[in-house]
Amino acid sequence: MAETRPDSLMAYCGLDCSNCFGYTKTISEAAKGLRRTMRAEKVKQVWPTIPFLGDYDAFKKDLDALAGLRCRGCLEGGGNPFCKIRKCCLERGYRSCAQCDEFESCEKLATLEPGHKDEHLKNLRRIQKSIP
Repeated sequence: MAETRPDSLMAYCGLDCSNCFGYTKTISEAAKGLRRTMRAEKVKQVWPTIPFLGDYDAFKKDLDALAGLRCRGCLEGGGNPFCKIRKCCLERGYRSCAQCDEFESCEKLATLEPGHKDEHLKNLRRIQKSIP
């Protein structure tokens, strides 16, 4: 039997949020683990003696940002606030790009990575077929 996703886990662009590292928190949890290990090993004290590592404070700021990388999904108020696809759907009042007659040739979708673009288009075509 095919698994069905709640509508809230399908992003505007057709991405299945349950497959995204922001939703699954894999990157966030890995960053938290690295922070714990670095504290336990007292890496901050030896950091200055390893010149190729660069600035500790800048690294720590980036690591903290990765640790906070969590997403509830576009339709639940998460997602990239700078996403042009999301902005377009919100402006047009669409639940998904599948509601747009132009999604197959959309310039915004064309900017996605080739492998990802194919997945998005496949999902959007499937969604479009289910729209009454």
